Amino acid sequence: MQLAEERRQHIVDTVERHGKVLAAELAQRFNTSEDTIRRDLRDLDAAGLLRRVHGGAMRRTRAEPGFAQRLDADAARKAMLARALADSVQPGDTVLVDAGTTNLAFVRLLEDGRAAAIVTNSPQIALGLGHLRATRVVLLGGTYSAHSGAVLGAQTVAEIQRLRVNLAVVGVCSVEADRGLGASDAEEAVVKQAMLAAGGRRVVAALNDRLEAPAPFLIAPLGEIDRLVLEADAAPSVLARLRRGERAPEIVLAAPVAGKGRA
Repeated sequence: MQLAEERRQHIVDTVERHGKVLAAELAQRFNTSEDTIRRDLRDLDAAGLLRRVHGGAMRRTRAEPGFAQRLDADAARKAMLARALADSVQPGDTVLVDAGTTNLAFVRLLEDGRAAAIVTNSPQIALGLGHLRATRVVLLGGTYSAHSGAVLGAQTVAEIQRLRVNLAVVGVCSVEADRGLGASDAEEAVVKQAMLAAGGRRVVAALNDRLEAPAPFLIAPLGEIDRLVLEADAAPSVLARLRRGERAPEIVLAAPVAGKGRA
């Protein structure tokens, strides 16, 4: 029989890696009762090692770092997602790119001229594409938020609503199978909703810690995107839930080096 200390350490490690655990899955994994798991989660919450929520637990959240602090974090993992995102661009596309450090890594991979135009609400992305000559770069207007590294607000939304692009690449804070895509800020959520509405094809990329990690503001159900790019080691149980339903998006698993997994 596994010691309670070992079981609890495994729970903490899983939360740190995946952002969230479900009590029912833990009970099955450890061949114990959900009551036992709930006691574990209650004690771990009291110790400050995770945050207990209905049905399980999630990583304790600190104030989300700003764009500059996020720039170098998880660079290798973001590079994997970026390569998969680049495969979504077809020659001659007009691409609407949301602010975000993964999206910045993505646009830097595009050869000059592959996209006819890149439209973005991120000054950092626009500046990062200053070397392009065959691809037109368009920066949307609005009020700049240093925290998100994006321009936001009514002007930004109005400009997006006048667009019709081939591809929209939208950043999210959360991907939940039941609720959909989430954002941590209400103003950002409105901009992201407008971006999805403007896209002929709509793609989202997310690191493992964004999966099943609740965010306060809903952007859209999963059925409103066409492709979801995830890390190759995303939890199988989460992938199974994301694949449910007739309108589930195509899931692309970004491999570390050679090739990409598709589902």
